[in-house]
Amino acid sequence: MPSMEEIKPILSQMDGMSAFAARKEVNELPSILWENEMPEAIVKGFYDGGVGILVCTNKRLIFINKGVFSLKVEDFPLTNVSSIQYETGMLFGKITIFASGNRADIEQIDKKRTRIFAEYARSKISGGSPQQSNNTGQSQSSNQASTATDSADLMIEKLEKLASLKDRGILTEAEFLTQKEKILNS
Repeated sequence: MPSMEEIKPILSQMDGMSAFAARKEVNELPSILWENEMPEAIVKGFYDGGVGILVCTNKRLIFINKGVFSLKVEDFPLTNVSSIQYETGMLFGKITIFASGNRADIEQIDKKRTRIFAEYARSKISGGSPQQSNNTGQSQSSNQASTATDSADLMIEKLEKLASLKDRGILTEAEFLTQKEKILNS
C-alpha cells in the first residue's frame, strides 16, 4: 500500500486537487489503495446516500464516503467496468458506472469535472492511455471543453449572487425570478 507521502505528490499534480486536499476521504486513501495502485483522477459526488469522492486509479474506480463514525468503500475493478456514461445539467453532472451487471450513479458532481473524469475513466477501461497535458490530469480536448464552460460558469456565478441577494431579503421573489430569467436568457 502506498503511503500518504507517496500519494501527496501525485494528488498535487491533479487539476483541481485543492478542492479535495482537506477531505477526510483523501486521508483514507493509504489504507484503501492496493500495492502498486495510485490515484489518477478524483471527483466529489453523492452516491448511495452519502457524499464522498470517486477515485480513478490505475486498477479500479473507488467511491469513498467517510462519515464521523463510519467508512463506506465501494470499488469497481477496471476489468469489470463495461461502460461509463455521463450527463451534465446547469450546475452538476452525473456519472453512471456499469460493472458486472450492476449500475452505480454518482450524482452532484461539479459540472466542469464530470466530463473530464468520465472521459479519463473511459480511456482507462478501454485500455488506452489518457492524453495528458502539462501534468494537470486534463486532456487537450478537456481543456477546450473547460474554456467553453467559462461562460456557463459566469452564468452560475451570477445566479448564485442573485440567490444570495434573495436569501438576505434584498430582492423579493418576483424581482429574483425576473433577474434570473434575464440571466438565463442572456
